[in-house]
Amino acid sequence: MDIRLKSKSTVTSGGLGVETVASSQQERAQSERRLFIRVSIGVLILAPVLILIGVLSSFSLMLGLMLVIGVLVAVARRPILGFYMVACCAVVFEQFSLSTPILTDSLPIYAWPPALAGLIERPIGFFMLYILAVIVIKRWLTRQQPLLRGGAMKGPLAFFLLCVGWALVHGLTSGGIIKIIVIEIRPFWYLFMCYVLAYNLLTEKRQIRNFLWFLILCSALKSLQGVYVVLGPLHGDMKAQHDILGHEVSFFFVMVLLVLIAFFLQYRDKAQMWVIFLTLPTLLYSLEANQRRTDYVALIIGVGIVWVLTMVMNPQRRKRLLIILCTCGVLGVGYVFGFAHSGGVIGEPARAIYSVFHPEGADASSNAYRDVEDFDLLYTVKENPLGMGFGKKFLQPLPLAQLATDDPTAGGNPYEYIPHNTIYWIWMRMGYIGYFALWFLFGSLIIRGCIIVKQLKDRYLQMIGMILVGAIFMEVAVAFSDYQLYFFRNVIFLGLMMGMLLKLPEIEAKEEQEKREDPDHKLVPARTPVGSQRA
Repeated sequence: MDIRLKSKSTVTSGGLGVETVASSQQERAQSERRLFIRVSIGVLILAPVLILIGVLSSFSLMLGLMLVIGVLVAVARRPILGFYMVACCAVVFEQFSLSTPILTDSLPIYAWPPALAGLIERPIGFFMLYILAVIVIKRWLTRQQPLLRGGAMKGPLAFFLLCVGWALVHGLTSGGIIKIIVIEIRPFWYLFMCYVLAYNLLTEKRQIRNFLWFLILCSALKSLQGVYVVLGPLHGDMKAQHDILGHEVSFFFVMVLLVLIAFFLQYRDKAQMWVIFLTLPTLLYSLEANQRRTDYVALIIGVGIVWVLTMVMNPQRRKRLLIILCTCGVLGVGYVFGFAHSGGVIGEPARAIYSVFHPEGADASSNAYRDVEDFDLLYTVKENPLGMGFGKKFLQPLPLAQLATDDPTAGGNPYEYIPHNTIYWIWMRMGYIGYFALWFLFGSLIIRGCIIVKQLKDRYLQMIGMILVGAIFMEVAVAFSDYQLYFFRNVIFLGLMMGMLLKLPEIEAKEEQEKREDPDHKLVPARTPVGSQRA
């Protein structure tokens, strides 16, 4: 009898008795229930207001408000839903309107309707702030500390944001335009918020897998939209069309291709792999039609990183993987030179890669513009070693060609303030110290990511770690030529990946603990692994 009583009061790994843990969980559930009830009551109170709005204005506005309130209630109940929604918004919705409307480019996600224009934050920003508020309130009600966690990257990220703050103050005090300053610093604010969201919300392996599902399925949706644009409004004629979707979409397409290759190299999730195979025709077609040259180069870099990490983690397969890598390298070089001047869809990747180094026609003009732009940026850095600050045009000793006449404060791309090369953009705005902070942030993330991959034992999480490290290299590669650190969608996705990468060891430890024992310290049967264990 005494033995049984003693076993029930055994201290858990967290230092609390089973009864204490159960009581804490019950108290937490009650607090969450109270919060949900309060939010629901608020919704009921707002219902008459919504009906009045519907009568006085339009049904679509009332429907939109009801949808927003439903989303807010759902996130209050389960904050992880907010994480998934932010990820989906990054992949699915365009930041700017397209020449061929496809609905996802006109919804108020990254910009307000004209009637609400001028608010200090965009809808996606307010939504992320709301999710953070829900996390803080829930932890405060359940007496959890800390209210928000920063993880191992909080130091490098804080250092980088401190440099952003310096450039902000410098810009404000030296003639920077406030509206331009807000446009320029918003991506860094989103990067910080998304990192914090991912690091504080991700707690389980299945959530990581869900994130990958959203990336795959949302990219499939975008590929179908791309096919519709080409075969529908454009009637298959791409001669006068430079792209069909947002620039950012091509990055998500090559991310899916990176995932597929990682499945072959490290771990095969059959369900996800077959879905990618089914969507591959439309994805490759839309990737080719969107004509983003740098993303092909980024994919090669990402695959190379994942391949090298796989060889490091699998010594017994190293020789075979090295032979395959060398063979693919030789065949790839032969393909690029063999199809660089050929027509047809099959030669498009070769032409895109070749044109990065030996451009012709429109590609030559684009490269020449970027060369002049880079020269001007380096000149500006030389003249402003401490940074020019945000909100001012960079110097143009070599004048740039006129790209647009749009007012930069109206939501278009302010090309005289934000160049294609967003690595040099940060250097120009923040000076040498800010430039060092940027590389310190990326370097710390990559080094820590490689260490995490080395330490992980779960093959699925290890594969995810490899993909994330490869994707960070890809982000940096594209950032040298195509607004990667300025577009909200790319920066949001980067922040989510940062938080996810840093959280992988903790998730694996939790999974291992759940497999080993239940609350009564009984062995738990091993869970069925996600996908096949074959590599």
